[in-house]
Amino acid sequence: KGQSDTTSRAMASLSVLCDAAKDKLSAEQKLLAERETALEADREKLQAEKEAMMKAGITESDLLSINVGGQIFAVKRSTLLMAPEGSLLSLMFSGRWDASISRDAEGRMFLDMSPPVFSSILSYLRAMRLECPAKKRRSLPIDQMYEAELKAVCIYYGLFPKPRMSLQLKSREQQGLSIVEDEEGTTVRQTAGLFRAAFGTEVIETVATWKFSVVSISNGYLFAGTTAAADPSQNPYSSSSAFGWACDGQVYLGGTNYPGLGGWVGWQAGDHAIFLLDIEASTLKMYHSRTQTLHTLALPVEKKQWRLHVNLYGQADVVKLATPTAEEEEAILVASCGVCQCKAEVVRRLPSSNVACCGIGSQAWAAGDNNCSTGPGARHASHREG
Repeated sequence: KGQSDTTSRAMASLSVLCDAAKDKLSAEQKLLAERETALEADREKLQAEKEAMMKAGITESDLLSINVGGQIFAVKRSTLLMAPEGSLLSLMFSGRWDASISRDAEGRMFLDMSPPVFSSILSYLRAMRLECPAKKRRSLPIDQMYEAELKAVCIYYGLFPKPRMSLQLKSREQQGLSIVEDEEGTTVRQTAGLFRAAFGTEVIETVATWKFSVVSISNGYLFAGTTAAADPSQNPYSSSSAFGWACDGQVYLGGTNYPGLGGWVGWQAGDHAIFLLDIEASTLKMYHSRTQTLHTLALPVEKKQWRLHVNLYGQADVVKLATPTAEEEEAILVASCGVCQCKAEVVRRLPSSNVACCGIGSQAWAAGDNNCSTGPGARHASHREG
């Protein structure tokens, strides 16, 4: 009888494990089907845009007349498209958003920047068509009085291709956290204990974007964001350099929790988000796909060594970090621009363009501010007064 009871318990346990495995497989199959459906919808949308552009007669050989700070430039669309794919400059002049770009009284496209700055950029783009060495540049020559503006414009429009961001993570704990890297990204899984933290092995120097996905949550808590601590403490989300979003609507600014800030509700299994860390603007942004909302946190202006940061709570918590696609980067770029005139048409592509301002600190983006213009001035000036 005793042996029979043991066998029955073993069979029951095996049945539970099998049911759990079936449920997990079913959930993964459902997620895969949803991704395939979304991908097909994106393909159809892109094809429709291409057909609309063809009907409108928009081609790369178009000769554009652009008013730059009062000076008229004639430039081929193909020259402007030499800018890195997915950059703001490339998106603006791709032909998809011509109708939303600011115009002068004569109907010419208008850019609010100094003519010598645009001339330097054009020279660089034209050189890229002719010589490979030009693609290796990370700065452009210009008169000293325009150096600061040129640097700001290059950053704003994404003129230089961003280096591929490292998704390598490490943990202070020797046990309890599994970090696995593959071609698709980095998977972090908690295997034992409570509150296990992982952080980036490399310091983020300029601008970085990454995709954060929640595979599973066992006890309803996890944190995603950034930290300047090279060796996080036991509760790294509460350190003075921790900025990010956790479950139960928790939002951390410098280690202090501001529940529900910006309408944040928390993470759920199956969530996806695109993070954008901009060192120059001192901001950390996160576009949350489920709620279709952009959240922004102001970071300290003093120079710090910012790194990726994730914090898991319980066993079986699993998250994944990956490099976002060009379309995903475009989504957060467009959402970041809010209701900016130059992106008004682009924003309509998103199901929602809600912008959640953190409202704390001098670098918060001003909610409802529609004075973005098509240049970097607003981001570096009016928004910083938000």
